[in-house]
Amino acid sequence: MAHGLLNLGTKHLAICDKVPERAEALAAALCARFGPGRAAASSDLDRVMSLADGLVHATPTGMVRHPGLPLRPDLLKPSHWVAEIVYFPLETELLRLARRLGCRHLDGSGMAVHQAAAAFRLFTGIEADAGQMRRDFDQLVSARRSLAGTDASVPSVA
Repeated sequence: MAHGLLNLGTKHLAICDKVPERAEALAAALCARFGPGRAAASSDLDRVMSLADGLVHATPTGMVRHPGLPLRPDLLKPSHWVAEIVYFPLETELLRLARRLGCRHLDGSGMAVHQAAAAFRLFTGIEADAGQMRRDFDQLVSARRSLAGTDASVPSVA
């Protein structure tokens, strides 16, 4: 995610992690690749969020077995955008909070589809049609929601 954000033009990336050494190592590697000052580790999430344009959430928090929010709700403001990487379930507490506050937001469906396309390529040597996979994914999620009449964003496992 960090490489993608910097490749797409993010000017400064703050990396927060419960394990400071992990954040510091990632920030150092990113600065070595993208240039000094492009990424920095921080343990002060309050300060980071007060200065941030948005949040990319890339922890297991919000997954079925790790429910909850990855940050205190008061740190998220309507001016933030939120990108959720969790896709199981698609509807996480973080996304519900972002929607309630009026934040622009993105669920983890793109992560699910593009991971599947990359895995398909690695296993078969054939390039997957990620666009078609996305359309199929969206259609399946929509059909499941319609059948269940609720948030059925968690795919069933057969």
